[in-house]
Amino acid sequence: MTSPAIDQEALRPAFDADFLNQLLARGIQVIRVIHSDLFGRQRGKQYPVKSLLHLEGGVAYSKMANAEDLMGVPVDDKEFPSLATHPDLHAHLDLQTAFVPPWEPDSLWVLSRLSEHGRPSELCPRSQLTRANEILGTTLGLDAVAAGEPEFYLFRNDANGSSVPYATNGVSYTMDRITDPDGAVGRIHRQLIGMDIGVTVVNREFSPGQFEINLMHDEVLGAADSAFLLKSGIKELAILEGMEANFMAKPVTEEEGSSLHVHLSLWKGGENVFATPEGGLSPEALWAIAGIQAHAAAIMAFAAPTVNSYKRLSGAGLSPRTSNWDEDNRFTFIRIPAERGRATRLELRAGDASASPHLLMAAMLHAAGDGIRRGLTPDAAGVPLPRSLEESVAALEKNEVFRDGFGEEFVGIYAALKRREVQGFAAAVTDWEWNLYRRHS
Repeated sequence: MTSPAIDQEALRPAFDADFLNQLLARGIQVIRVIHSDLFGRQRGKQYPVKSLLHLEGGVAYSKMANAEDLMGVPVDDKEFPSLATHPDLHAHLDLQTAFVPPWEPDSLWVLSRLSEHGRPSELCPRSQLTRANEILGTTLGLDAVAAGEPEFYLFRNDANGSSVPYATNGVSYTMDRITDPDGAVGRIHRQLIGMDIGVTVVNREFSPGQFEINLMHDEVLGAADSAFLLKSGIKELAILEGMEANFMAKPVTEEEGSSLHVHLSLWKGGENVFATPEGGLSPEALWAIAGIQAHAAAIMAFAAPTVNSYKRLSGAGLSPRTSNWDEDNRFTFIRIPAERGRATRLELRAGDASASPHLLMAAMLHAAGDGIRRGLTPDAAGVPLPRSLEESVAALEKNEVFRDGFGEEFVGIYAALKRREVQGFAAAVTDWEWNLYRRHS
């Protein structure tokens, strides 16, 4: 059933006949060319494997497809003239990311980057993160290392056809047949390990049907790619198990929300610049913390990118209300884990499972770099975070560092899509309103 990941050293992926023949010998029939949209969802096209040699020049998409809202409705092209003619973007295959998903042993998945007229597209989250890391390297000589910790719920239908959480028994930090009675999570975990994207531990989280899967630390683009592919893999594998994987920030009113915590460290010459010989935090670490705090309101447009995100931030769970920071404190915006030396890092805890890992990590790098360049001082107490998506988007639009880092077109289109969500929710009649007011008004 399972198939080993592509051996990069042995196969040396390339747009040539040798690589094609190796794929054919493995029984590969199709190539899925994939990229992340602005919401962190997988977009892609699938080709017969024999098309490999014709894919070197890239795969064309309508640019408007990456300027659509969650329902597939594009932004107004009158507001964004660059979209008026529905021009092409081209997805260029990054063959070094190629792998065989264990549940599709005759398929090769390959990540891609989007370009426009030969330049990286602002609407490509992978290119945005690459640019943020390049700015960090060019201006400060630093490289970023990161890791994501996504949480999610599994739901299945009961005898009445209603969607209910999988595995209602058990407690947090467990993995047994009480927690996973059908063995579904165990099977999903094994398949994800076979993707060779750095999957490590899985465990039940605080609420029924809620789980967390961690990833190894990696250079920042690889870390974001892994978080993106992990989410894609979980969704597909859940369907194969007859369930639905849910990455909403707050899917169940009375239960815990789902986070995407991001661990970040910065390196120079193979050394972690956040560390000190004495086991403390370096000036660079404190400046980076302060930079992320200084841009916290705008970061929230990526960390908490939906209307639903702010339900998670208003409850009693382990989610922050201010941009505070502390050591080994899970109630903070920025937590400094207890490990020191080469493991010294900061953890941004405001991100939720609906976030795009590429865009969130890009925002963190822009902010941390600004803090280091300006030598900012962190504030232990922080300031209140935005209480709504509308506030976060407004902060993003006003943030000059992010407008420069992400680009005017990106900020304009991203903000327009998010405002549409805000307006849609404001106009919708919710179940809460119906249940409360239908007999009491």
